Amino acid sequence: MNAHTTRARRVGMGLTTFGAVAGTVVLVAPQAGAWPSNLEVSGSTHNVGCSYTLTASVEVDRLTSVSFTDNGVELTGSPVSPSLLSNKVTINWTPSTAGSHELKATQTLISKSITVQVDPAGSFGSFGCGLNGLLPSLSG
Repeated sequence: MNAHTTRARRVGMGLTTFGAVAGTVVLVAPQAGAWPSNLEVSGSTHNVGCSYTLTASVEVDRLTSVSFTDNGVELTGSPVSPSLLSNKVTINWTPSTAGSHELKATQTLISKSITVQVDPAGSFGSFGCGLNGLLPSLSG
């Protein structure tokens, strides 16, 4: 074997190894996007001025804080640091405008989002927040 053949084999082996590693990264990458694996908002209906709890599940990384946004605006109290003992982080959210709201939890450049429809404030203002569903004919 001469030096040229040995060098060609090394280059070929290096390219094969690179291809195998790149293929593995591509196959594993979709699962790696599981930092915030779920995002939920409390309540079944949502009104302006009422307070709700946003809960994000963080299955992979419990060391990096989670930022919460409403239509791209960071929520007061965000970012939130997860506990090493729990896979959930929470924050309070009080919508100030009616309409569609994209709520997002972001951790290490990976996000999970949901869209929530917010109705105008009820006839009883913030007092009516606890009445949703109890007195539908009175809560406007």
